[in-house]
Amino acid sequence: MRYILQADLFFNAPSSFEYLLRSKSHPTMLDNGPGLYLAVSALMVAVLSYNRKYWLNQSHPPLPPGPTPLPVLGNVLSLDFARPWLTFNAWRSTYGDIIYARLLNKPIMVVNSEEVAKDLFERRSSIYSDRPQSIVYEAFASDFNMGFMPYGNRWRLHRRIFHQAFHQAATPTHQAVQLRSAHKMLSSLLQDPDNYPDHFQIFTLTFMLSIIYDCEAKAEDDHVVHAITKYGELIVDGFAPAAMTLMETFPFLLKLPTWFPGATFKQASLKCIQAGHDVKEIPFQYVKERMSANDMGPCLVADALNKTSQEDDVYTTAVKEAASVAFTAATETTTATLLVFFLAMVLNPEVQAKAQAEIDRVVGKDRLPNFNDRPALPYLEAVLRETLRWHPVIPMGVPHATTTSDIYNGYFIPKGVAVFPNAFRAMTHDTTKYPSPNEFKPERFFQADGALNDDNMRLGFGWGRRICVGRHVVDASLWIAMANFLAFFSAHNALDEHGMDIPVVPKFTTGFTVRPETFPCRILQRFPDASLRTLTRSTSLE
Repeated sequence: MRYILQADLFFNAPSSFEYLLRSKSHPTMLDNGPGLYLAVSALMVAVLSYNRKYWLNQSHPPLPPGPTPLPVLGNVLSLDFARPWLTFNAWRSTYGDIIYARLLNKPIMVVNSEEVAKDLFERRSSIYSDRPQSIVYEAFASDFNMGFMPYGNRWRLHRRIFHQAFHQAATPTHQAVQLRSAHKMLSSLLQDPDNYPDHFQIFTLTFMLSIIYDCEAKAEDDHVVHAITKYGELIVDGFAPAAMTLMETFPFLLKLPTWFPGATFKQASLKCIQAGHDVKEIPFQYVKERMSANDMGPCLVADALNKTSQEDDVYTTAVKEAASVAFTAATETTTATLLVFFLAMVLNPEVQAKAQAEIDRVVGKDRLPNFNDRPALPYLEAVLRETLRWHPVIPMGVPHATTTSDIYNGYFIPKGVAVFPNAFRAMTHDTTKYPSPNEFKPERFFQADGALNDDNMRLGFGWGRRICVGRHVVDASLWIAMANFLAFFSAHNALDEHGMDIPVVPKFTTGFTVRPETFPCRILQRFPDASLRTLTRSTSLE
C-alpha cells in the first residue's frame, strides 16, 4: 500500500505539492519569499524522484545499473553532449552492457552490446520498435520522417511506399543510374579536385533524384538540389544532442518571438519548417506536372501515385513525405560515409594500393569497374565494411522506445523509456571482436582461408523492424563510388612548400550525423594518359 501511495504522489506531484503549500498547516510557506518556495520545490522533486526509483525497484526487479543521478539534473552534467557515445562507452566499464540513466526528467537506457541489441531490437521487436517522441520533431519539420515516427499505421504506410522502390530485388534496376552518377563524380573531381566534398554530395544527389523523382541534377544551384541540401543542413544542426536537450527541457525557447534576444532556436525552427515545406513540395510538383504531360519515367513518386486509382489525400501526402525523407536521409549518410572512406585512403596508403592492385588485376586498365565485378573484388568489399565500422556516420543510431515494460536478464525496463544503441564505440569498436579498433584494417573481415566472413557491418543500418529500408541501395551506391574512385584516382596528403607531406589530423563534426571535416589533400589521376571519356564508354553492365 505504501508503494501505491508513493506512486500516486509522484504521478500527481504538482497538485499534491500545491495542496501542501497552501494547506492551513503551512499558512506562511508562500509568504516567506520565492527563494524558500524554489528550495522546497527542488527538495520535493528530489524526494519524488528517489521515491519513484525506489517504488520501481521494490515493485519489480531492479532497474539496470547506472550512474547515480543528481536531483532534478539527473546525469546530464556527466554527459559529453557533443559526443555522447564516448560517455556511454566510459560508463560501460563500470556498469556493463545495459545502463539506465536519467537526463533531466528523461529516463534513458543505453545498450552497449551487439548481442543485447539483437536480443532486444530483433528477438523482442514487438516491445522495442517504437520511437521516443520529441517537441523538436515538429519544430524542425521532421514529424513526417518515417525514422522518427511512432510505431503504428502511419509508419507502416510510409514503410510500404519506401519498400516498393528500395527492397533488395529492386536494387539492380537502379544500377545504371548509380554507375552514370559515379562517372559524373569522376569528371567533377578531375576538373575541380579541391571541392571533393561537394562532388561526393552531387554523386548522391544525382542518383537519388533519378530514383525518387526521375529528375536530373543540372547544377549545384538547381532549385530542387538547393531545397534538399538546405533542409538537410538545418536538420543536422537542430538535432545536435545539446540543442535537443535544451529545447526539450525549456520548450518556451521555441515559443519566443523571432525578434527576442536569444531566440536562436525559434529562428532556426522557422527556417527549417519552410525548408521542410520546400523539400516536400518542389520536387513533388515537378513529378505531377510531368505526369500530366505524359512525360514521366519510372520513379518512386510516379510509381506510387500510379498504384492508386483515385485521389487519396492521406496516401498522396504519405508519398510526398516518404519521397522527401528518402532523399534527405540517403544524401546525408551516403555523402558522409564517402568522406570517411576518402579520409581512410589518405591515412592508409597501403590499403589504397592493395585495393587498386585488386581492381587492376580483375578489371584491367581499359575500363572502369561495374557491378558485375563486385563478386571478384573481395578486398574492396572489405574496405567498404571497414569504412562502415571505423567511423559510423550515425554514431548512436536512432533511439528506440519500449511500448510496454519488459524484464531482461533480471532487470526491469519501464514502458516508454528511450533505448539508445551505442553502435560506435561500444559495438563497432569492441576490442574483443575488433582488435586494435582505431586502426583501419580491412583484413579483419577475412577468414583464415582467405574468404570474406559473414560480418557485413549492418550495424549502421539499424535493427529489427526499424532497420533502414534503403540499405541495399545505399550499399550499392557506396561500392560503385569507391570502386570507380580507386580505379581512376589516388588520394594523397597535400604537400608543403618543401614538397613534404602535410600530416592529416582527423577531425569530425558533431551532431546527429557526423562527417570528417574538410582537409587539404591531393587527388591524382592514376594513369595520366588515360581518357576518362574512353574508359566510361568502355564500361557497361552487360
